[in-house]
Amino acid sequence: MGLLFFAGRVMADAAPMADTVVYRVKTYEYTPDLKLDVFAPEGASAPAAQPVIVLFHGGSWVSGDKAQMEGQCRYFARQGMVAVTANYRLQGKDTGIVDAKIAVRWVRGHARELGIDTAKMVLGGASAGGHLATMVVVAGIPARALVLFNPAYSTADDPAVEPYSRAGAGFPPTVFFYGSKDKWKPAGDSLRRQLKKAGVDCEMWVAEGQVHGFFNKAPWKEATCVKAQEFLARLGVMKAVEGAQEGNGGLSREDLR
Repeated sequence: MGLLFFAGRVMADAAPMADTVVYRVKTYEYTPDLKLDVFAPEGASAPAAQPVIVLFHGGSWVSGDKAQMEGQCRYFARQGMVAVTANYRLQGKDTGIVDAKIAVRWVRGHARELGIDTAKMVLGGASAGGHLATMVVVAGIPARALVLFNPAYSTADDPAVEPYSRAGAGFPPTVFFYGSKDKWKPAGDSLRRQLKKAGVDCEMWVAEGQVHGFFNKAPWKEATCVKAQEFLARLGVMKAVEGAQEGNGGLSREDLR
């Protein structure tokens, strides 16, 4: 399996909406040059397989690191979900899409060792990573849902590296998070409109006045994860949020006009 590092047992830090769950962190090589981190609740193993979320970092397809999504992985691990964050080659969209597909297939292929239920596999990411997760689904790799933190799409780019020409009724339920002032939001709105028209279950949550990358700052990091959990719980992928989030954590649900 290419196990590189075992971090041992980690007790979740206190957070307003998080359970205190012991989880472990391991790093694997999914290719000779690329690594992914697995955050797994203690005891996650077959046959009691757990849901899993695979997340890809942002960085305009040419920068960044898997550590960017560590906070989200820790959140989902505290809620009893196996969470994965993967690196990919920083050489543009084409290469990133190839590596993202390899990473997801690697996770699926090691389901028993990782203690995951591939029928409850969620894909997601931030900015460029949200785009890559979307393109993995476009390529026909199954996912139960998409969780997208200000995904970066372009309606003007080569259709081969964008989802618009192939996104439709076969897409999984999708939740989007954007700042209202994010320059990438209009392209996300276009994809959401297309998916809704095809009958796909979609939600959009917006942070008023916020720009690109808002999701990884307080209080939005917690708020977006909670809303993602609520969305996934509604789908039966993971457990429900315990307790109420006052005022939706400052996020507003945006419906299509």
